[in-house]
Amino acid sequence: MIEGANNVLTKRLQELRINHNLTQEQVANILGVTRTAYNMYEQGKRQMDYNALVKLAEHYNVSLDYLFQRTDVPFLNETMEEDELDFMLQSLSLYRDIKYKYK
Repeated sequence: MIEGANNVLTKRLQELRINHNLTQEQVANILGVTRTAYNMYEQGKRQMDYNALVKLAEHYNVSLDYLFQRTDVPFLNETMEEDELDFMLQSLSLYRDIKYKYK
C-alpha cells in the first residue's frame, strides 16, 4: 500500500469509528484482533488485510472506495433507491455550497 493511501485509510477508520460511537476495543472485537493491533491500523503503523477491510466496510455499510476516499459518498448505492440516492447527493451538494460560502 502506498503511503498516501494509508493516510487516507487511517483518517476514514477514525472518522467511522467515532461517528458510530465505537471504541477501538469494540472495533478490534469486530475484527477479531487486539485493541493494540487496531490502534496500529488507525495510526498507519500496520496495514489491514483485505478481509478486515471488507469486514469493516460491511459493518459500517460503506464501500471500499469510501474507505480509501475514492468517493466522499459513504452510502452503498445498491442499498438505496434511485430517488433516495439523488436526494442524498443533492443534499450533500447543497450543504457543501453553504459550507464553503460561509467559511
